[in-house]
Amino acid sequence: MRLKSGTYRVLWEAHAWAGAVASVLLVGMFLLGVVSLFRHELMPWQEPRLRAGAVVDEARALGTLQSWLDARADLPAQLDVDLPAPYSPWLRLEWKEAGGSKAAVWLDPATGEQAPERSDLSYFLFLVHFLYPLPGGMLVAGLVAIVLLLVVGTGLVIQVGRFQKDLVRFRPREALRTMWGDLHKVLGSIGLPYQAVMAWTAAIICINAAVLQPVMVRTAFDGDLDAGLATLGYPRGAKPSKQPAAAPRVATLLEQARGALPDARHYRFSMRNLGDASAYVDVRGYARAGLHEFTVVRVSRTGEVLHVRQAGGPGATAKLLEAAYVLHSGLYAGMGMRLVYALLGLFSALCVVTGNLVWLERRSRGMRWVDVALARFTAGGCGGAAFSLAAVFLANQLLPDSLPRRPDWEHGIFYASWCACVLGALAYPRAKAWAQHLLALSGAILVVLPWLDAWRHARRVFDPVGSPYVFCADVGLALLGAVFLVSAWVIGRISPRDPRTAEMPLPIPAHEGR
Repeated sequence: MRLKSGTYRVLWEAHAWAGAVASVLLVGMFLLGVVSLFRHELMPWQEPRLRAGAVVDEARALGTLQSWLDARADLPAQLDVDLPAPYSPWLRLEWKEAGGSKAAVWLDPATGEQAPERSDLSYFLFLVHFLYPLPGGMLVAGLVAIVLLLVVGTGLVIQVGRFQKDLVRFRPREALRTMWGDLHKVLGSIGLPYQAVMAWTAAIICINAAVLQPVMVRTAFDGDLDAGLATLGYPRGAKPSKQPAAAPRVATLLEQARGALPDARHYRFSMRNLGDASAYVDVRGYARAGLHEFTVVRVSRTGEVLHVRQAGGPGATAKLLEAAYVLHSGLYAGMGMRLVYALLGLFSALCVVTGNLVWLERRSRGMRWVDVALARFTAGGCGGAAFSLAAVFLANQLLPDSLPRRPDWEHGIFYASWCACVLGALAYPRAKAWAQHLLALSGAILVVLPWLDAWRHARRVFDPVGSPYVFCADVGLALLGAVFLVSAWVIGRISPRDPRTAEMPLPIPAHEGR
């Protein structure tokens, strides 16, 4: 099928403008998404005390948690407890202080030793992938996902009937515009199904959280938030009765949850109204059921089962939202699928960058201010996404463990690094050189990180005999660093001239030909 020239021009302009406007956020979200796929496996790398934690039996771990609860005279009203897991053999406890600030500690299930949380790096990057920590971030992320859907849709229509030819055609010796165009089409063709699924599921997740859910509560449920939450399978619990009571028995909670959902893996206690007679606990779990996984068993302080949420939830809306999240995160399959997701995520980030380069090459002979701005934002924003990622991993290694509110320092370094890269691109004289410097520095940092961590903790680098999670993190960081270094090298090899003209003999001036 061949499009009419006018139709093709409209679709190409829509495709190019949509991709250019959202390019920086898309590259950042794809890179952060790659890291977020392995957020659990990264925990022993970011929190060294989890590497050598002794594996203890469940009864002893629950006894340690019970002792911690019984020993506290001032129990927080809300407490979340992550139970030991293969990647995290300690108990993790999180609550809010009186002033509203978050407090989190690790609890050794064998000895009861308590240590403050050193870092929440992987979970923070997972949240930033959805722009969740930023004001209005979920709405912006949803709009970016819709823009990506537009880019994928227009690209699909433009490429109809040309996939087989463009999938294998790459001409590196042709003009830059041709070379970038070929690479963009190859990467886009390979990653198109993945990008469509990621855009569709992200739009559902983010737009629902930012817009649809509040609107539905105000309209369909007449402002009744409790009714809206109940349709998702997460009804609100009882309010505090103002009657003091002892902490619940955690062993009883887990026994009741397993009795209600024996096939689920229960991983967290979400305790509410602690210290009150109306206290209850949501025992959260995973139960593989296709694209539906999340379960909840609500148990009262006295051990009575109050509510059971099966995987998928009670209705079509809950099932759709859960399926979108599971599909987006790759949770429905094993490590192999997540590795495929990671590779396609890197391809998609590169596809966005090459799309911008095609845009700029088409306008190289008549650059307007908007094209100059796009070139600089592409260099600073996309290079800054790589650099801020490397900077926050380096901060995880170098910040003192005794630093107050240490995780907040990591967050600040991430944001400051990305903003500094964008501002630097506006001041640096050459956008290409700025992007090359950022990628080279990012790659060097990530490649060095495994050696830095090995030196700091007196271990062998890339040691498969030690913690498998640390070994895989070392390999992953080194490979990502190598990708950035190769990208910097490729940028450095780009010539602003058409290589076909470089092969032509130069004309000899008349006075030198005599």
